[in-house]
Amino acid sequence: MDIRLIKNQDITPIYKLGKKDFGKNDEYSWDWSKKEIKKFLGKFGGLGLICLDKKKIIAFVLIGKTYSSQKPKTSWLRYIFVAKEHRREKIASKLLDLAIKKLKKMGKIDLEADIYTENNTSLKFFKFHKFKVRESYFILLRKIK
Repeated sequence: MDIRLIKNQDITPIYKLGKKDFGKNDEYSWDWSKKEIKKFLGKFGGLGLICLDKKKIIAFVLIGKTYSSQKPKTSWLRYIFVAKEHRREKIASKLLDLAIKKLKKMGKIDLEADIYTENNTSLKFFKFHKFKVRESYFILLRKIK
């Protein structure tokens, strides 16, 4: 397996690989278009890494280099994804470890990730990798008819 930075030709395969699991239109502010993924190519927008098995992309991580203007030393883990047939091979861990090394070289001191409260698999993964739950909250919605 090979891990490398995302290139232009990787955008469509990444989108196809994760499309089924990307945020749905009715969920808050998740825009996982090919245009959004392209932001992780530039030196200002983000850090994107892919894992290949032979020549096929089987996993990727997308990290915003800056979480917000108030937290310039904090990066935002936007997405980490491994194809179902390759899960439990520690690929996500390898991607995360390499991304953290690259972020450290950029002078970043924190990496933040948001997950849904019911996503126990992700929560377990992040806790294993020394992420701490910083806050817990609910997003409430009421239909007005």
